[in-house]
Amino acid sequence: MTRHGPSLELAEQVAGRVGLSFSASRKETVASAIDRVMVRRGIGEGRLLLDRLGSDEDLTEDVISAVTVAETHFFRGPEQFELIRQTILPELLRRRPEGSPLRIWSVGCATGEEPYSLAILCQEEGLLDGVRIDAADISRRALAAAKTGDYGEWALRNTGPRLRQRYFTSCEGRFRLNERLRGQVDFAHLNLGTDALPAPEKRLSEFDLILCRNVLVYLEASAVRRIARQLLDCLSDGGWLLTAPTDPPLWKYAPFETSITPAGIVYRRIMAPDTRKSSTACVAPVQRQTGNPVAGVPLARARAAASRKTTGDDTAKAIARQIRSRFDLGEPREAARLAARAIERHPLSAELHFLEGVSRMASGETDAAKAALRRVAYLDGKLAAAQFLLGVCLKDSDPRAALRALENALSSCLSRSPREHVELMPEATAGHLAQRARREIATIRQHLGSEAG
Repeated sequence: MTRHGPSLELAEQVAGRVGLSFSASRKETVASAIDRVMVRRGIGEGRLLLDRLGSDEDLTEDVISAVTVAETHFFRGPEQFELIRQTILPELLRRRPEGSPLRIWSVGCATGEEPYSLAILCQEEGLLDGVRIDAADISRRALAAAKTGDYGEWALRNTGPRLRQRYFTSCEGRFRLNERLRGQVDFAHLNLGTDALPAPEKRLSEFDLILCRNVLVYLEASAVRRIARQLLDCLSDGGWLLTAPTDPPLWKYAPFETSITPAGIVYRRIMAPDTRKSSTACVAPVQRQTGNPVAGVPLARARAAASRKTTGDDTAKAIARQIRSRFDLGEPREAARLAARAIERHPLSAELHFLEGVSRMASGETDAAKAALRRVAYLDGKLAAAQFLLGVCLKDSDPRAALRALENALSSCLSRSPREHVELMPEATAGHLAQRARREIATIRQHLGSEAG
């Protein structure tokens, strides 16, 4: 049932009071979560809830826990951890002054799995003594849990037996991270919605690597715009920023150097000319572009660059038509192969990544399909077709992430005329895809409800 009036208005007021903001697609969910808190706490009026927020820390934590998603696990997003190991850490070490520690920041760290994963990775590479890891979250409850370093089996589902035996002590189904690694991470409370950044007085500046994953996806565009600039300013010269595949793209909000890699899109603070040359070799395999490739160049060069881009776009569309033809002929594996080859030449074509994802799905290559569709989400988070199919791919392995993708697809469809054809999926209308998304969402919510019960 659709909610109207005071409930949605109250959700916005509560979110603002605790320093959060939410995309339109999540406001219904947030309103329902706040209603549940009020019922559980015996608060009959929204005004009473607003009056108590801030002064009642326990209630504030209840609200934050209810309206944010703390689902995480060790080594979540293994492709990005591999990128850190193979490319980012070696590049940072190559140009870091001797004796100066590398600084890593995990923003939105929840119960600590991400920063502790980074600590394990650095220890595995023999680098831990030369690295300082900071972590921050809006929830003080989550931070308290993180400091204990105590986890259940589900949090370690992507962690192999060797790492478990080496870094955890097991007791009655719980796993406690060893004391040395716990001591390598400093946790602090942070509200991205209200706290000023960078904050050198709190050591929140000059980071070599920032991970802010599965945080920005929940925020409205104005908040994302501000936070993108703040994160850029928190990076050291040449520093790296990683977001999640479902997070909105940041290149339009801040002058990052944007790179597309097998692990998705990554961002860097542009290096000064005297440091760029020394680090180029390490990142040569990464296809790069600046946030605005033609800004600040003479008009003739800008026109030439625009002309080359148009030609490239036309070529990519022609290749896409060939791939669709192969797919329609019942040759999804060949279509996937052609798409993967075309992406090497046109890495920023959302359509080519989408076609690879669809073809991989049809071939039964679910993991490869997920990766391809996540890349589409990196490139353009508003493509309803990609969000829908990503949700379908994820519903068995990660139902909460699937729910987010499907809600994004539904929101995108509802913002269009029901008869409008869906971009990248011309055989479907916005109204038809919205119906399909609603059915998938209902199924997943029913499944999650039964699990909770």
